[in-house]
Amino acid sequence: MSDSRFAAASLALGLAFLARVAGQAVQRWWGFGFLPSQDAWQGSSLPFPALFTAQVVILVIIATATLRMRAGRSIFGRRWVRPIAWFGALYLTVMAARLVIGLLGDAGALGDDSFAAGKWFTAYLPTSFHLVLALEVMVFAAYQRSRPQHLD
Repeated sequence: MSDSRFAAASLALGLAFLARVAGQAVQRWWGFGFLPSQDAWQGSSLPFPALFTAQVVILVIIATATLRMRAGRSIFGRRWVRPIAWFGALYLTVMAARLVIGLLGDAGALGDDSFAAGKWFTAYLPTSFHLVLALEVMVFAAYQRSRPQHLD
């Protein structure tokens, strides 16, 4: 895949995450009825200011990496490709399992009082965007793996 295609994939995932961050912020500060409730955006007990700050940092990382991809530049050292790829795959697997367990729990497939009824498993909106971030991590690793070794 070309540098511009990796950059386009990263941009699309980054814009999806930006929509999540913006949607949660708008709901928090102005409370529009057409958006999910503030509680639906929250998948943890992390205070909103800390969560928002972390999300902005993640967006800056995504933007920086996307611009580096577009320019055909490395985004991290070659020795980090395998650990980052494994992290992305593990992250994706855990978040997919979280989503499936929550859906099965909501459907009653795991019993009425199952662990799947907990907020962490039923926070579908945050989980979906964790899937987006996991895919972004995997795009970073795939891009870096595609780079010629002499350019690192």
